[in-house]
Amino acid sequence: MFSFIRRREHVEVHKLVRRFIDASSPNQSPSDGDSRWEDRSNRTLPVLLAPYDGAEVCVDELTHAVTKDLSSQGLALVLPQPFRAEQVVIGFWSEAHTYFVLGLVRQNVPLGGGFWQLGVELTALVALSDHPEIKRLVPLAVRLAPEVNRAALDAAQRVLG
Repeated sequence: MFSFIRRREHVEVHKLVRRFIDASSPNQSPSDGDSRWEDRSNRTLPVLLAPYDGAEVCVDELTHAVTKDLSSQGLALVLPQPFRAEQVVIGFWSEAHTYFVLGLVRQNVPLGGGFWQLGVELTALVALSDHPEIKRLVPLAVRLAPEVNRAALDAAQRVLG
């Protein structure tokens, strides 16, 4: 059965990721052997990554990663260590705001040199009012900003209430 709620969640995620993609210029054109059904845009953004079981964020296993590429349906992350989870919360920073997105891990492969690539299907934009357990990540996500300033820290504190 078609779920209008799930469709709306995907549209919200799509809008957020398109903003990230449109806010910067592309790095290079796709390679000839790339056979994805959807174009991906090469963008490098720092993100927070934490395992999520649908009810609790595992802050002890939180790590930082960088995006390798983005599409409206997913992204690839480069990590400095292996990551073991099926569901994740990804924290982004953009224009003095934090954004959190839920995702499902679809790929987890070593790249060599101690780095791993994690492919994540993005499923829903997180409303902190609906997921109060994720509010604990807001002060950590503020550190993703290129320059952490007092106004950003104050904004994070207001979100936490």
